[in-house]
Amino acid sequence: GRARERGRRPERAGMTRPFHALRRLTASTMSLLLAPLAIRELPVINPSSGEPPCRLYPRRWERACPAQHLKGQPLRVVQFNVLGDGLSAMDPELGGFTSVPPDALAWRYRRERLLEEIFSHFVAEANNGQCNQDDEGGGGLPDVVALQELDHYEWFAEEMGARGYDGAFLPKPDSPCRRSLDPTLEDGCALFWKRSLISVEELHRFCYNRLSPEGEPTTEPANQVALVARMRLRDGAGNAGAPFVMGVSHLLARKDGDGERSRAHQMRYLVSAAKEDADACGAAAIILCLDANAAPKRGCAADYPPQAYPTAIEAGLHSAYATLLGEEPSYTTWKRRGSKEAKHTIDYIFLSPEVSVEAVLLPPMEEDVGEGRFPCWRYPSDHVSLQAALRLPAACRIDAISNAQ
Repeated sequence: GRARERGRRPERAGMTRPFHALRRLTASTMSLLLAPLAIRELPVINPSSGEPPCRLYPRRWERACPAQHLKGQPLRVVQFNVLGDGLSAMDPELGGFTSVPPDALAWRYRRERLLEEIFSHFVAEANNGQCNQDDEGGGGLPDVVALQELDHYEWFAEEMGARGYDGAFLPKPDSPCRRSLDPTLEDGCALFWKRSLISVEELHRFCYNRLSPEGEPTTEPANQVALVARMRLRDGAGNAGAPFVMGVSHLLARKDGDGERSRAHQMRYLVSAAKEDADACGAAAIILCLDANAAPKRGCAADYPPQAYPTAIEAGLHSAYATLLGEEPSYTTWKRRGSKEAKHTIDYIFLSPEVSVEAVLLPPMEEDVGEGRFPCWRYPSDHVSLQAALRLPAACRIDAISNAQ
């Protein structure tokens, strides 16, 4: 009723409110929306004849010192900008991937490779007896999967549901995918969790607000969205365990000083929203998965002072990759658009201090990557997935994260 009075489509009402007004879904409401699907086998990829060999680029795990005994509950996390179907064209306004064979950009090809990338690495590590050796029945699969630029949510939800995951999705208010060859597409952020291991007690979906030219927040919605969920691990007997807060977002892409100022504003709000949820449920851990569109330091990816990344660090978060490697990876996205090449580090898994890092999946070796960069036959997105084996504290309230005012 209220949405209609304001002249808005009812399903959009929650996304056009000021960013401090969150859409809340209780566990009972979510159970109606996220009905489990029957489990079936992961599809086998059989490329048609004439296509190049399509083995994904090899990747390896970097682990914490073997002598270091990490305590806590294991949690496997995947962060992945999957490259929207509506943003993967040769059209400069919708991808500009002119050096990529059209068939390698086709959704029917890429979607299977995206699943392979999400599900193959933890399985390989589990088979090697390396990751989360005390996991009970995990089967080497990720526990939480955070995605950006997903514009085929229904297909993905069915595939993930068949593998034992529930999920939630929020499209952008004005997705550029609507201006692609398929105007029904809407890209946004999605969050999937293993239903046998994790219960979701409350889910917030929100759209950020734009900044005024003077840098002040307005009531006008921006085109960037986020999901923040209060989650709780279950133990082997199905009993509720420690709570934690999980978030996914895709920040403003504009690469200039004003864009960076907006990203810092969005980062501050995301951290504040996550901390508010953590305080409300007594969570001991916060995990935020982002395509932040922001470099960790000034350089070729950012010819302006970084603000968004320092905002997260100053708020008390730490990066899973930088914590284990000593620095961020050399790239998380690498693409060619016409004659221009872009190689940036802009994707992150941010953690509260109580969360420890057991292992991270390194990007493909630079010498292995073909001249066309990403996407390609051997990789389905222009971003590489970030995957981390984490340890959550058993139970304690979170105190080290600042309010990020």
